[in-house]
Amino acid sequence: MIKKFLISVAYLLIISLIIGSIHYFLIRNIEVFIPIQNIYFFNFIMTFVGLGILYFIYDKFSDYVGYTFLGIGIIKMALSVSFLMPLIKSAFDNKIPDTLSFFFCYFVFLIIESVFLIKLLNKKE
Repeated sequence: MIKKFLISVAYLLIISLIIGSIHYFLIRNIEVFIPIQNIYFFNFIMTFVGLGILYFIYDKFSDYVGYTFLGIGIIKMALSVSFLMPLIKSAFDNKIPDTLSFFFCYFVFLIIESVFLIKLLNKKE
């Protein structure tokens, strides 16, 4: 199971580096409050921890993987709000690029995590 987890993390890292580089290239001339690298690092860490928990739960209690995914999703949403709180409270004029960048990244990582979960659950059957 650790080998599968490490392979998933390698894919996660490669995909996030590729998409993050493209995203950085597209918005490099726009003034942002939160650097794009911080957004990708935050989402990468959340997804890395989430995948680790999912693989652990799959290995020990495979019937509860779906519930675990939902719980992780709720925790990730709460952590995302706390991550964005400095932007929300700031007097920064244009918050739209930051918000769009964050949620684009958030949903990319959510899709990646969902794909890994689907592959994990399909192996169960």
